[in-house]
Amino acid sequence: MAEVVLVTGGASGIGAAVARRFAGRGAQVVIADVNPAGEQVAAEIGGLFVRTDVARLADNEAAVAAARKAFGRLDIVHLNAGIGGGGTELDLDLYRRIMAVNLDGTIFGIRAAVASGARAIVVTASLAGVSPSQFDPVYSASKHAIVGLVRSLEIPGVTLNTVCPGFIDTPIIAEARDFLLEHGMALADPDEVAAAVEQVVRGGETNQVWEVQAGRPPTLVQFPTIDLSRAEPSRNLHTTSATAGEGLR
Repeated sequence: MAEVVLVTGGASGIGAAVARRFAGRGAQVVIADVNPAGEQVAAEIGGLFVRTDVARLADNEAAVAAARKAFGRLDIVHLNAGIGGGGTELDLDLYRRIMAVNLDGTIFGIRAAVASGARAIVVTASLAGVSPSQFDPVYSASKHAIVGLVRSLEIPGVTLNTVCPGFIDTPIIAEARDFLLEHGMALADPDEVAAAVEQVVRGGETNQVWEVQAGRPPTLVQFPTIDLSRAEPSRNLHTTSATAGEGLR
């Protein structure tokens, strides 16, 4: 029986590459995107397009419901939709929109995917989620939040992972493309990320973060293990001694 895969942000770039890759493996693919170009990609691969604003919980729920209605179930979800462009001015409207799409969209997508019975979820974060990005700090903050969520959220029976691409040759970097190339930055093809997403799904691991860069195999990101310190008995704030009470005044 063919797998059923839902891809948010599947109208172009990484999402479209993932949709084509899984469709090429015989999967039934649902493309969820605000961009109507997703309808063309869906037609190309024999899939289904559902107009979806991932910043709205109801849209996420409608997308997974459409997948189940059309194909009977949902196996794999790639939460790829995302935006940047917040700049460095901390504009509040841009901040709210970036967080709504990138972080709320991830949380809403996970909720909807789990409720639908999906067994594997992969989220697109970014290398800006594991390292600083001075030119777009709000985008970086949203991607750091996704990395923290994926590493922390345990869902019985469901694998949850994230891929962190570097610079990918997609519309999101169109304005900076020439600048990046002039400065010797390697741009990965979206197909490289799509291959990484499939590898992560097939690997069966969970709560992992994978770095994806041009010309390199996906690499597991290693984080330091921090041993939380415990209070010394003499400094326990719950002590009832008169001396401790005096010290807290």
